Amino acid sequence: MTEKSTVRTREMGVELKTQREAKQMSLREVARRAHWSASKVSGWENGRRISPIDAAIYLAHCGTEAPERDRLLHLTRPPSELYWVRPYFDKLVDPMKSLIIQENLATTVISNSPTALPGMLQTEDYVRTVYEMSGRYTTDRLKLLVQARIDRQQLLQRRNPPHCLYFVYEHTLRSILRDPALMHEQLQYLVLATNLPHCTIRVVPASAPPYHLVGSRFTILEFAEHPPVAYEETFAAGLFIDERVAVEAFYVLRTRLEQAALSERESREFLVRLAEEFDLMAK
Repeated sequence: MTEKSTVRTREMGVELKTQREAKQMSLREVARRAHWSASKVSGWENGRRISPIDAAIYLAHCGTEAPERDRLLHLTRPPSELYWVRPYFDKLVDPMKSLIIQENLATTVISNSPTALPGMLQTEDYVRTVYEMSGRYTTDRLKLLVQARIDRQQLLQRRNPPHCLYFVYEHTLRSILRDPALMHEQLQYLVLATNLPHCTIRVVPASAPPYHLVGSRFTILEFAEHPPVAYEETFAAGLFIDERVAVEAFYVLRTRLEQAALSERESREFLVRLAEEFDLMAK
């Protein structure tokens, strides 16, 4: 039976391949140096679990320096987890990088964002203002975070992007972040995003049941060769969920949101009208 990959093992596979390619080494070269089969190395790079010892040997042959090696070996512990917490305040991990890796492997991304607009659809000013409101970042750190969020949005512009479905809430869209001018720019950006063939935005109207009280901000990631994964974002950490029963619960809420949300056409018309409202308020 083929071993099931997890969020953790897939991220480790991407990281191993990145280290190898940075040294301009072929997969077969790493296998030859370590006396492994090429199929074993290929399996690790494609998400099969690797032991801490084999990972250390692999990274040593790639010449990975100690700080980076320690960070990557952290991915091999513990050996099995169906719930994986990536804390924002741990210097050893970068939860946003973990999410980016999974998004780039996904074929479908389904996002429910009841308290703020989805990160993939935020303008630079919106991103910066949200981070400033949290009050927990230095000026230098803030610049890095804003740039990382903007760089992450390149996923929507790549040649074969995943199909993305975003549920956004009327009460969030009407919440004025800083001033109406910023919101007008943000709403225009959302309208433009609806023109992308792989991007669908569904507005959950204020008249719908209060689903923002049921679930937190979450993302469902679907893959061509792996089971779906759910990701929940909190103020202090990101949580990856591989447990099948738990992931199915997110699909139940997704179905209810599809029933309550405006259609794709209606959502676009709503965004256009709201952008015009903010434009009038900004004048």
